[in-house]
Amino acid sequence: MSKSILVTGGAGFIGSHLCEALLARGDCVVVLDNFCSGKRENLHIPAGALRLVEGDVRQLSQFTHQIGPVDTIVHLAALISGYNSLSDPDDYEDVNIRGLLRVIEYAAAHGVKRILFASSSTVYGNQPGVALSETTAPDPLTVYALTKLAGEHLVRLYSRLAGFSHCTLRLFNVYGPRQATNHPYANVTCKFSYAAANSLPVKLFGDGEQSRDFIYVGDVVRAFLAVLDESREPLYNIGTGHQHSINQLLGRLEEIVGAPVAVQPQPEWPNDIRSIRADTSRFEREFDIRPQVSLSEGLAKTVGFFRTTAGS
Repeated sequence: MSKSILVTGGAGFIGSHLCEALLARGDCVVVLDNFCSGKRENLHIPAGALRLVEGDVRQLSQFTHQIGPVDTIVHLAALISGYNSLSDPDDYEDVNIRGLLRVIEYAAAHGVKRILFASSSTVYGNQPGVALSETTAPDPLTVYALTKLAGEHLVRLYSRLAGFSHCTLRLFNVYGPRQATNHPYANVTCKFSYAAANSLPVKLFGDGEQSRDFIYVGDVVRAFLAVLDESREPLYNIGTGHQHSINQLLGRLEEIVGAPVAVQPQPEWPNDIRSIRADTSRFEREFDIRPQVSLSEGLAKTVGFFRTTAGS
C-alpha cells in the first residue's frame, strides 16, 4: 500500500537516493529543502513525480498547503559537520534542534502517523576496540553529535505525548554518488574518491590509521525502507559491522584507478574519533537485512560518479 511521505532535506545526498527508491515503489513523495547543501540536480526525477517545496524546515508550518497531507515524515535536514559545529554551535542548535521541533509540531498538528529520524554514529564518541551497540553509553565529542543525541530524545518524548510512532537510525559513515566535496569537513570517502577520480592529491590528517565503518548509500536507503512500514520503535545502528582504516581506504581507491594518489600530510583533527564500528545485530535480527555493497564495489561506483560529475 503506497504512502504519502515528506522527506526533509530530500535534495541532499542521502535524501535524493531515498526519494528515488520511494517513488520506485509507488509512494507519493514531497521534498522540503532550502538548498543550503542539497541540489536540484540530485533529484533526477521526471517532472510531476514528486512535489518539491523550497523552504527551511524551521518554517515548516508556512508550507502546509504546498505539502498537503502526509502519513510519514523522514527527517534528514540538518547541518552535518562535526568539526564546524564546535566553532559555530548556535547554528547547529538552531537548525538541528529547532528544526526537528518544528517537524514534531507539524506531525502532531497534522495527524502524521510516523517519523523516521536520521541520527549519527558520532553520538558514541571515541570508544575504540569495541563494536558499538544501541545500548552503548553515548559520549558525544562535538556539538553536532550532541544535537543528534538530543534529537533522539526529543522524538521519543514527543511520540508519547502526540501519539505518532517513530524510529531512529544511527547512521555510520555513509558514502556514495552525489556526496558533496566542497567544504573542508566533507566525508573523507567522498573527498578521496573525487581526488582519485580526477588525479588530485589528498590531505591525510594524522597517521591514517583512524578506522571507520563505511556503508554505501544504497544500503542505507534499504534500511530506511525496511523501517518505514513497521510500527516498531527501537533505535537501530545502520552500518556494516566492519571497519577499515583511512590508509586501507586509500589503498582500495588506488587499486580502482590503477594509479597512486598523492598524499599531503596534515596534523590530526582535534577530537577526532580514532576507531568506530557498528554492532548491527539488532537490525539484522529484526529485519533479516544485511549490507549488499562491499567497500570496493561502493568505492568503484563513487569514483565512476566523480569521473563524470564535478564535486560540489
